[in-house]
Amino acid sequence: MTENDRKTKITFDDSLMRSVSADAFEVTLTREEIALLFGKSLTQSPRRDEISAMLKRHIVMSPFTFKRLALALNHIINSFSPVKVTHVKSDKKMPASSRTEKKPEKGRFLFQLIEDLHVGYGFEKSFKMAPKKLLGNRFLLAVNKKDTQQERILAICEQMDMPENFFETFKENLSDTNTVGFGFEKNERGCVYKIYLEFWDKIKKEVYYKVDKTEPVLLHLGFKWDALDNTKRAVARYTAFPLLSIKNILKRISTIYDALEERTPFEIAKGVIELASSRAVNEMFIYLEASEENNPRRSFDINLYKANLPLSALYPYLKKMCHHYSIPPEEFNLLYDQINTKTFGHLSAGIGKEGEDFLTTSYEIEAL
Repeated sequence: MTENDRKTKITFDDSLMRSVSADAFEVTLTREEIALLFGKSLTQSPRRDEISAMLKRHIVMSPFTFKRLALALNHIINSFSPVKVTHVKSDKKMPASSRTEKKPEKGRFLFQLIEDLHVGYGFEKSFKMAPKKLLGNRFLLAVNKKDTQQERILAICEQMDMPENFFETFKENLSDTNTVGFGFEKNERGCVYKIYLEFWDKIKKEVYYKVDKTEPVLLHLGFKWDALDNTKRAVARYTAFPLLSIKNILKRISTIYDALEERTPFEIAKGVIELASSRAVNEMFIYLEASEENNPRRSFDINLYKANLPLSALYPYLKKMCHHYSIPPEEFNLLYDQINTKTFGHLSAGIGKEGEDFLTTSYEIEAL
């Protein structure tokens, strides 16, 4: 099984293979890799509280590959064992204690729903900064609609306890969708589920036939609700402004911040976008503006993957934003040190649903 495609058939060349029998193992990990050590126990041990073993195999893999191995082993074990084995996930923020809970942790539960589709998916993580808040447990799993049956996607919505009125709207729009994104966010009050419909092919056709190629079009429809109380919910509309220049993008972003007396958030967002633009000369970035029903949210999202920037390139801007939001440097550095080599993806910022400004930075774990 590969990292990129669960359907890929692997043909092994076993000419150099040597089978070994192991009755001892150990798992070690760092931020970048997980190592499996297999060995054969020796008959004698120097200490009573220690087992001596002859090391036979040392296998190193990425956390994402290890997660897939764990799922495959779990599937095999469950096929002949009545005992439920908890699936191991690569998200290190999920506490070990949650593995024994009767009710699955909401983020882990969403991961399992997508894994059970047995299709490839994109995996993107993000962190959100706001006044005195740093939210690092946020992710998005994206699935191509063509890779699975529509009924299976609708079944996931039901298992996530999507509000009934959302479900009907979602179902009506699903046929026009290319990609479905399943999101999760842990915040100070609880956790939120999110599902996004993307209408990429539809808007490409619309833009093609329009005289004004920069006329705004709906690209995403987002459904968000409290994972523990789905009466707390909102629908978000993400409007794309095709083919805008960086100059015009910054003009639009500037108006979003007009309601704020402090211009620091705009200057930081502007700096990040200009840096990305300098690394991807003559590239057009996908720029969206978001709004939600019945709240003051007004924000933007810009896809900057084309710049191919590591998160480390953003450190000066993120450090300034920490200061602006009064986020303790040690709290931010604890998160940043784990992810600074990841590829920077989206910048989302503006005014949130509660009227306070925010900045969200996303980064890619696994491409769709």
